[in-house]
Amino acid sequence: MQKILRCLFIALVFCSFNSSAQDFTYSNVDLVNVTFSGGNLGIRRDMVGGTVYPSPQYVSGATTQNPVAYVSGNTPTVAAAFTIDCPAVPTSVNVRGFGSDAINFASSACTVNPSATTVHTFNYPATAGSHVFTATTVRFFKPYTINWEISFDGGTTWKAIGTSNNTLYVTRSTPQTEGTTFKWYHSVFDISCRNAQGYSLDTAIISHVWSEFTDQVVLNCNDDSLFYYKVMNISNTSLGALLQYRDAQCYTFAQLFLATIKIQGVVRTSNYVYITPINNLVCGYSVNRFLVKNWTFGTATGAGTCATFPWTNTYNTATGTIPPPYNQYVFLTSDVTDQSGIPGSCNIRPSSYFNNHQIAKIDGVYYDACYGVTFPSLVSIKTAAFSGWGFRYSSGSTTNCFFTNNMTLSDLSESISTF
Repeated sequence: MQKILRCLFIALVFCSFNSSAQDFTYSNVDLVNVTFSGGNLGIRRDMVGGTVYPSPQYVSGATTQNPVAYVSGNTPTVAAAFTIDCPAVPTSVNVRGFGSDAINFASSACTVNPSATTVHTFNYPATAGSHVFTATTVRFFKPYTINWEISFDGGTTWKAIGTSNNTLYVTRSTPQTEGTTFKWYHSVFDISCRNAQGYSLDTAIISHVWSEFTDQVVLNCNDDSLFYYKVMNISNTSLGALLQYRDAQCYTFAQLFLATIKIQGVVRTSNYVYITPINNLVCGYSVNRFLVKNWTFGTATGAGTCATFPWTNTYNTATGTIPPPYNQYVFLTSDVTDQSGIPGSCNIRPSSYFNNHQIAKIDGVYYDACYGVTFPSLVSIKTAAFSGWGFRYSSGSTTNCFFTNNMTLSDLSESISTF
């Protein structure tokens, strides 16, 4: 009965011209959803083959809200749906919104749809904001808030009727076109815009996005850790797999860093580097392995086989160097042992015995996103990051690995492509 009397009171107010009588709250008016349009960008879910988040981007009561993205210089456009629970309602109401960044959404008359019940609906039409997002500037809103208001007297008196919140990204320029490996993933937008917030120049965007990697703690859009070899034999080698499973190899971190640059429309070619030992012959075998710091070289037992690579380890060929539970190197014999060294992303002791590695190269600088370090040249990588070179061969059920800590006995080769 109280609810009916209150709604009848509201109806009487509509028929009067005394706007001061609207001194009450509109608890029976509810925001249902909000849809963003006006050139907003598609954002993919963080997973292999991730689909684009749908609209409406804001849904009242949802556990999570969908993200939104625009290119700078564009105006956000929003529409909204509401309900009102009352037996007596006007034919129309006025609605407006006040968004973050002082972007306002103008008052619009909204028709209240007739209903056989006490619950009626009305829709705020797609309306462009009062101004654009500042041109050529990265922005990051977490959240982007719109405070909604309603008026029952033609815009004289206004009352709050709800707030919508969405994470919203503004890229500096139009993102580069998606390709086989580069996709507009949610965390790519998040890492890029979160770190490059407020910047415009290529160099500033690159350096500030890079700062996400330098502390070896890379976080996705949900502030979850992205691991470099959390499982030491992890096989994930695509950007989508890294974001879905949050654990992957070096391929994926190089791709992630370059993707966060591409999403801002920053163009750099010949930026993806695949490095391997030069495969020079030693003792009749090709040098095709390297050890990333730190490994300890103990007593050399293989000098009789190869004097220049005298340290030898052996392991079971069937199980490999990393048998279950895949959390450490296991050798049958070991002159060389793995120690804590250069930490990787969210992992203080990742895998460190490789035959190749993938990194980025931008404006002459090598960026290793797995470890959050840079190098001025290819030759400097072996000096700063490696403990030794190696080669291996199998004999029956045993694989024999021979190592040297003399870094002058081999070098790195690079193959460069564009991501």
